[in-house]
Amino acid sequence: MHNLFLGTAKRMMEKWVADGLIDNKKLVAMQKIVENMTLLPDYTMLRSKISKGFPFMKADEWKSWCLVYSPVVLQGVLPKQKFENWMFFVNACRFLTKPNVSEDDVQSAHIALEKFGKGCERLYSKDLLSPNMHLHLHLRDTIKDFGPVYGYWLFSFERYNSVLKNINTNRRSGFEMTYMKTFIEDTRKGDFVRNFLKTSGPFNFSGIFDKLVTGYSPADSTTSTALYNWFSLPDFLDAAENPNLSIRGNEPLPPSALPLQKKAYEMMPRQEYDCLVGYYQAVYNDPTIFSCKDVIQDTAFVNDWIEMLKSVNLLGQTFKGSREGRNGAKYAYVREIQYLFVHSFSPLVSTPHHRTPQSSQHTFAYVKWYKASKETSRKIAGVEIWDVAFSLPDFQSILPVHRILLPVAIVDHTTLRNISKKLIVPLPRKLYF
Repeated sequence: MHNLFLGTAKRMMEKWVADGLIDNKKLVAMQKIVENMTLLPDYTMLRSKISKGFPFMKADEWKSWCLVYSPVVLQGVLPKQKFENWMFFVNACRFLTKPNVSEDDVQSAHIALEKFGKGCERLYSKDLLSPNMHLHLHLRDTIKDFGPVYGYWLFSFERYNSVLKNINTNRRSGFEMTYMKTFIEDTRKGDFVRNFLKTSGPFNFSGIFDKLVTGYSPADSTTSTALYNWFSLPDFLDAAENPNLSIRGNEPLPPSALPLQKKAYEMMPRQEYDCLVGYYQAVYNDPTIFSCKDVIQDTAFVNDWIEMLKSVNLLGQTFKGSREGRNGAKYAYVREIQYLFVHSFSPLVSTPHHRTPQSSQHTFAYVKWYKASKETSRKIAGVEIWDVAFSLPDFQSILPVHRILLPVAIVDHTTLRNISKKLIVPLPRKLYF
């Protein structure tokens, strides 16, 4: 936290301003770009801080600046060589803040930090270099000794300070006991739920789980009511041939998602419902699954009643939706979540290609897919360019929440030819320990 974000990220910005590479006019222009950026509510937004010269920035704000904002707003502002050198640092931070960090990731981050340091030595005056920047080259050994950085960086410590500060006390004697009792109760609720799920069997204890829910809820987004995420698209044909590869949406959810906060039943719009029927036909490899609009006797049919969800928490990352209007591990596609919902369905028979699921409850997101663009002008910054238009809805518009990979930030962008595009910035998952 101090070495990368409060250290080098802050130091580089101060250097660019001192050298005249970034002046007040450029700061205002950068702020206008930022105002068109959509972030999930869990991520720190800079709001007006860029135009004001980055005053009183906290570590999490520098982290957002480094990983989310700078790859978008600094291209064309910094000279080409200095921007490319800065991207070595950004890419190293991307590797180090991943929730799953491999040895190859650590090595890639180390190489990127080496290139960044050598570039700083070549492109800037020697007074830029500091012992803190030398310590970048020791992060590889630190991670090998102690594990991924999110297990021991100070973000978690600072977050617990905030949690303790917001515990209500009567401001009288013995408030230390109130702090610790409340803190221990909250931190042990997850352990209780996990152990309970292992022994409870297939019974519904949502009433008990409801009593375990804390009053905390992530802040609502003020910039957009829809979410944007990065997703590996499944190849339904391969999944039909090998059911073990198929994720149908009725698999168990992680304990962090429970209890699901469901709303009242409502009828699914016809076009979206047709996508749902097509999804079940594809994922269960059964063309005899029919719509309830034209059901045939003795066949499985799909009802059109769903339970909407306000949000779902998947391993610490909260995803929301709003009711508005290829075996694919190596292919990534961007989509916008329209809404989250729960639907119950059970096929009638079990065949070698199609097994009766353990649960009839499926948890889905209804999504719209962006169309891919061939432009690669921002590839060096790790920023994708996508078309504004959506693909036509079909069965792939029904997405099991289990297949959400990671969130992204979205920026409205107009090219030199005055064509509207979307800039996509992959975001690290938010992990709290």
